[in-house]
Amino acid sequence: MGKYWLICFLVMYVFTVNGQSTPEKFVSKDSLYNENIKKSKLYGVYIPRDIDDALSKLMELTTPEAREPMKNVDEEVVAKKLHFGLGRWMEYNWNFAEGSRFSHYLRQKGIIYTDDMTRFMLILFHRQVVGHPLDVDKLVKKIVDERTKKIEEERKTYKVISTEVKLNSKN
Repeated sequence: MGKYWLICFLVMYVFTVNGQSTPEKFVSKDSLYNENIKKSKLYGVYIPRDIDDALSKLMELTTPEAREPMKNVDEEVVAKKLHFGLGRWMEYNWNFAEGSRFSHYLRQKGIIYTDDMTRFMLILFHRQVVGHPLDVDKLVKKIVDERTKKIEEERKTYKVISTEVKLNSKN
């Protein structure tokens, strides 16, 4: 009878120990971001170091014939028209959403939203094509101020669902 209980105990022990596997290591987006910002290539695509590198890459990728119509249009119009073409290409290939060394560079400048990064680069590209000064710091300030204003305006439209009043209990 004692051997029977010993065998039952050992079988139960083996199943409980075997059933508790160690959890797989969790990889967060933050660690992916931290890995991506160190790489010069992601998914086979070269990632620019900075604005000058990005602009030279855009000049390399486009033909003079493709850049010619941009010279007759305002930079804001170009940014809107190219947002879902060249802009999406930049956002996807330069990995603005998941992080890359270039998106990290732009975040350090103060541009944190991917749509703002795209708009920022399209405006700078237009200025480069037209031959206007880039004025990077002024453009960063303008885009950040516009985003802040937009967020504040959205907050004003929020409706209060409920309010709570906490009463201090006197002991």
